[in-house]
Amino acid sequence: MRKYIFFCCAAFFWLAGTGHAMQVVDRIVAVVNGEIVTYQDLLRQTRQTTGVESGPVVEQAMPQVLDAMIDEAVLRQEAERLEVKVTDAEVDGEIRQLKARRRLTEEDFAQGLRLQGLTLEQFRERTRQDMMRQRMLGFMVRRKVIVTQEEVDDYIARNGSELTREQALDLQVLIVSGAETAAGLRAAIQKGELTFSDAVARHSEGPKVADGTLETVRWRDLAGPWREAVQGLTVGEISEPFPIQGKWAVLKLLDRKEASPRPAEQVEEEVREALLRPKMEERFREYMADLRSRALIEKRL
Repeated sequence: MRKYIFFCCAAFFWLAGTGHAMQVVDRIVAVVNGEIVTYQDLLRQTRQTTGVESGPVVEQAMPQVLDAMIDEAVLRQEAERLEVKVTDAEVDGEIRQLKARRRLTEEDFAQGLRLQGLTLEQFRERTRQDMMRQRMLGFMVRRKVIVTQEEVDDYIARNGSELTREQALDLQVLIVSGAETAAGLRAAIQKGELTFSDAVARHSEGPKVADGTLETVRWRDLAGPWREAVQGLTVGEISEPFPIQGKWAVLKLLDRKEASPRPAEQVEEEVREALLRPKMEERFREYMADLRSRALIEKRL
C-alpha cells in the first residue's frame, strides 16, 4: 500500500513537472483582444519567415514577427467585425488571374516562387493576407488616396526607357545559409579558386538544376532586393551577397535581353498602381496604428 501511495505521489509530481515544462515550451507570448498567441505559433511563423529552424537569426527576428502577428490578428478581427472574408476559392481565382495577367506558364510561376524563396502554401497564405489587406484598404483607406494624371505622366517621363521596353535577364543563383559563407564563396569565385557552377553544385541550398540558372526572368518579376543586386552589373559579373527569406544569395548575370515595346495603356496602368501603392501603405500604417490603439494588447515575450 505504501509503495502504491509513493508511486502515485511520484507520478503526480512528475506530471506536474511535465506540465510546467510544457508551459515553458508553449507559453502565451501575446494576447490580442482575448485571442492568444503561443510561443509555438510564434516559433512556427518565425521559421517560415526567416527560413531558419533555430539559432540567433530566429531569436532576433521573433519580436518583429510577433508585432506582425499582432497586426494580423487585429486586422483579422476587424475584418470579421466588418464581415470581410477571403475563401480558398477566391485565393485560387486570384492566383489564376495573376498567371493570366502576367502570361505565366506553370514553369514560370514555379520559377517565380523560387526567386522569392516561397513554397506554394506560403504563397497562398500570403495571397490570402494580401487580398484581406486589399479589401480592408478598399473599405477604409483607398477612397482617401488619389494619384493624379500629372503624377503618372511625370513618372513615365522620368523612367520612360525602363518602362516602355521590358527587360529580361538570365541569372545564375547561389543561395546559402550565412552572410560569411556567401561572402567567402563570392571571394573564392572572384579569385578563380572555383567557378560559380562549382559553388552552386557544392554549396547552394537553392535550385541546382542547370547549375542554378534561371532563364528569361522578366525585370518586373524580380523582387526589390534582386533588382538592387543586379542593377549595376554587366554580363558576367557577380553581385554582392544579399539576404532573402533568412538565407543569403549571390547572383551572376549571364545575359540581358530587350523585349518588344509594351502598350502605353499597360505602362500607364502599372505606373498608376506603383504610385498608388506607397500612398496606400502610408494610409494603411496610420489605419493599423489606430486599430492597435483601440485594441487590448498584452505582450509577454
